[in-house]
Formats: sequence, structure tokens, C-alpha cells
Amino acid sequence: MEYVHNFLSDIETQVLTCWALNSDDLDWRAETFSIYGRTVTAPRTAAWYGDDGLNYRYSGIDHTTSGWPDQLKGLHQRVNERAGCHFNFVLLNRYEDGGQYMGWHRDDEAAAAPLIASLSLGGCRRFRYRTGPGETSTAIDLDAGSLLIFDGTLQHTLTRTARHVAPRINLTFRSIH
Repeated sequence: MEYVHNFLSDIETQVLTCWALNSDDLDWRAETFSIYGRTVTAPRTAAWYGDDGLNYRYSGIDHTTSGWPDQLKGLHQRVNERAGCHFNFVLLNRYEDGGQYMGWHRDDEAAAAPLIASLSLGGCRRFRYRTGPGETSTAIDLDAGSLLIFDGTLQHTLTRTARHVAPRINLTFRSIH
């Protein structure tokens, strides 16, 4: 696990955050999926991009790509260089407030390599990870402009918070087979 506190400069962070929160180019979607026989809406919205023609399927949902937005091309290359690998997909998750979250899960789909690079924009949120259920978890506060590189097979969560937090965008870079 590697945490790079100031991966982006303050100016880069502000420009990218403004684009991600306000651009009409991003296709934010509320996803629904089935858990234990009932349909639920994910507690966030998502958009995805990557090399032309990829399809990343998880939770029964296809995420087909048609290229990289211009605003992400240089960032994509920088993240690849820092992580020492080639990511070909990015999932953007948008959390409007502290009540939107991601529960405990593993990103261990067969179609994707386990290494993840997670770039944070906007409000600071707490990320927790652990080796498995019932194990002690470790917390990291993900500041705007930070990059976390980690093994997605670890259980992890973005926890809820009752305190006021600004909207947060997370860019999750993955390598899809």
C-alpha cells in the first residue's frame, strides 16, 4: 500500500475537481444491483472511461468504454507511471455528502488485475481496509489530490459520516483483461 498525500498540486486538484463536479461531458449514472434477491440503488453515482471497447462487468452491470476524456489523458499517464503499470480503465465515483458511502467489499473480479490506484478529489473522507471480516481495520483520511495505490483484494470501505463534507469524486484506475 502506498499513500501519496499531494499527488496533485492544489491548483491541479481544484481544476480537476471543478471539471468533475460541473462538466456536462461526464455521464453520471445511479446504478442498481441485486443483493439477496432485492434490487438496491448504489449510494453514489458513477461514470467510467478507458481504452476503446473495454467492458468491465461487476455486480451484474456492464461498464463499456469508448475512450478517455481529454481532461484525464495526462492524469492517466501520471498515475500509470507512479503505479508502475498500465491501467486501461477508470471508474469515477461521486459522493454528494457524508451519507453516501461504499460498504465493505473486495475488488477481486476475475476480469481485473488486483492493483488499484485511487485518486481523491473534493471532500476528505475516511477509507478503511482490513484483511478479512472480523479483522482489525486501518483508517486513512483521503485528502483532495491524494493517490492511494493498493491491492483491491483487501476488504475496504468508504465509511459514512454525519459531519458535513463537501462532495467527493474518486477516480479508481484498474487494469481490465
